[in-house]
Amino acid sequence: MDKKSQKDEQRRIAENQVEASRSEHNSKHKRTGITLNVLIILVGLAIVGVLWLVFFLTADDSKEPTETKPKTEQTQKADEAKKDDTKPKEAEKPKETTEKSDDPNVSQVIKKDWKPVGTEQNGDHVNSYEMKSQDWEEKVNAFSKATGIDKGDMTIWYVGRGEDPATQSIGTVTTKSDPDTAFRVYITWVDGEGWKPTKVEELKTNDKRN
Repeated sequence: MDKKSQKDEQRRIAENQVEASRSEHNSKHKRTGITLNVLIILVGLAIVGVLWLVFFLTADDSKEPTETKPKTEQTQKADEAKKDDTKPKEAEKPKETTEKSDDPNVSQVIKKDWKPVGTEQNGDHVNSYEMKSQDWEEKVNAFSKATGIDKGDMTIWYVGRGEDPATQSIGTVTTKSDPDTAFRVYITWVDGEGWKPTKVEELKTNDKRN
């Protein structure tokens, strides 16, 4: 091989080496560019995610809690009235009044708006004093209602006619355990409704005991 051919060969080799180096450099540059682009995209997504998270949390924090306003006095009264309406109404108890008496043996006179005790009798009423009669049993019911003494704990010392013998009766009763604390009970017959207590006299002494 002559010198010229050797020089041409050396030049081609040198050019090939330069071209290979340039190609390798371009390849590295492309890989670096792709890597940078991927990193930029990832960083961008991370920033967007952080911004969204911050915005979401801030939006929740910005919501003001519902304020519970104190009830006004008028509202409270209205609520109480509603509660009272929902409660079952208790039967109104008759008002009790006490009076003094001219009778020296009466410590006080008790009056209430008692209701009749009811009756199982039919037809014309007969004021009976037979102890086994229905009328007598209903008299005892009236004495018990007026005094609060249970019939099983009651001692009946006297039962007699009132001012109107046909429709009024008077009874003197005590508890079995305390025969000295006596009550004189006045009752009146109400047609279809039974005997109704009208007043009770608390006696200082049991005048029917002796």
